[in-house]
Amino acid sequence: MKPLPINEKLVWDYDIPEDAQTNEAFREWYVKRVLTHGTMSDIRAIGLATIHRYLPYLFLPQDIREFWYWYFAQPQVKEQYGNLNTLPETAS
Repeated sequence: MKPLPINEKLVWDYDIPEDAQTNEAFREWYVKRVLTHGTMSDIRAIGLATIHRYLPYLFLPQDIREFWYWYFAQPQVKEQYGNLNTLPETAS
């Protein structure tokens, strides 16, 4: 599992666990935080593969969720990253 570069400015209200790099709950939470509060630099830092991996499991605002599903449905992107496993909208 590739380490996530953590922007401490995005976790102002959260104590980063010591096992952050292997803690799936934290990694999922952090990806959601990047998608909802991060900058393009934060998105680049975690990478599209990480977003693709966690996206089906994240409870996101509808506009953000729709954008990323649209993005990963683009033929050239879909070819590179594959299909998203779709879950119900209420998945968290």
